[in-house]
Amino acid sequence: MKNFLLSLVAALLLASCGTSKKMELATEYPPENEKAATEEIISLLKETLEEAYPDPKTTERDAHPKQHGLVKAEFIIADNIPPAYRVGVFSTPKTYPSWVRYSKLLNGPDISADSHGLAIKLMGVPGEKILPGLETAPTQDFVFMSTQMFVTKDVRGFADLMSAIRKKNKLNAAWHFLSHPRLLSLFLKVRIKAADLTAVEWGSTTPYLLGENAVKYAILPQTVSNATLPDKKTAEPTFLTTRLAETLAEGPVELDFFIQVQTDARTMPIEDARVVWDRAESPFIKVATIRLLQQEFNSPEQQAYGQNLSFSPWHALPVHRPLGGINRGRRAIYDQMSKFRHGRTGGKMEEPSEWMEF
Repeated sequence: MKNFLLSLVAALLLASCGTSKKMELATEYPPENEKAATEEIISLLKETLEEAYPDPKTTERDAHPKQHGLVKAEFIIADNIPPAYRVGVFSTPKTYPSWVRYSKLLNGPDISADSHGLAIKLMGVPGEKILPGLETAPTQDFVFMSTQMFVTKDVRGFADLMSAIRKKNKLNAAWHFLSHPRLLSLFLKVRIKAADLTAVEWGSTTPYLLGENAVKYAILPQTVSNATLPDKKTAEPTFLTTRLAETLAEGPVELDFFIQVQTDARTMPIEDARVVWDRAESPFIKVATIRLLQQEFNSPEQQAYGQNLSFSPWHALPVHRPLGGINRGRRAIYDQMSKFRHGRTGGKMEEPSEWMEF
């Protein structure tokens, strides 16, 4: 009996090791319930927008509706990228004219703790893109949050969270958070109070292909900001927009754009967006500079133009294809919700080929 038990334990250990060895770099492992969860999220989001913006009221984005500003920028590819990562838009040193949209996850005063967004649209990008209908568009998007991690592992977890929040009884949402302590912890961590948008550290939170590698993206400020939070009682509701406008009126601001390469499929997983990839295990590699140009951007016409633009992590060259469950869910969610929003609002979904003048 003793020998049998030892053999059984050894077999289980070998089976476990065999399973871990099957985890390949830059490889996805989709769960069976993903499509149903994605469709559930889309349905919940449409219901939410229909309630929040009844006809004929203009329908805003389901996420990041509050726009701090849409600004002109240059995306400057570095000339010293390691050869293995000279792929797609990073293949050749050049400068792409770009739009950068700063936003806030929820409507409300800027002083409130929240997740912020930064989305980049490069223009003049040749090559066929992934999204149907935009294959020939001369643009490519990168999408960031003011965090390095997402709050749920996958779309099933996000659908469950949305369902709990959507229920009329607030106790359901409270119970969902209390019964999912890791979710509550991450939810509190991603909500920040920003004093200066140019000082925020941005993360893609989810991985992407870079040729044959999987990477995450990050944007870090080049200089330290001395900005402090205003007094909560007297803070202007849009003080972040005001501060960004004052900064860019004085001169350009530069940010560093990094990749972080997956080196271990277990500790740097593709399918769990909650995990922050360890910088000690895989240091950031700078591949570009974002130069926010000196400008005035806060005209009503430019703000409206920014609100009408659509950004998607899937609007990209195939060599930059998004990876992981959250990103696979995003493909349908972003597409369906953008069409839903523009369909209700009446705006056209168009990709720019150059900077507009306002």
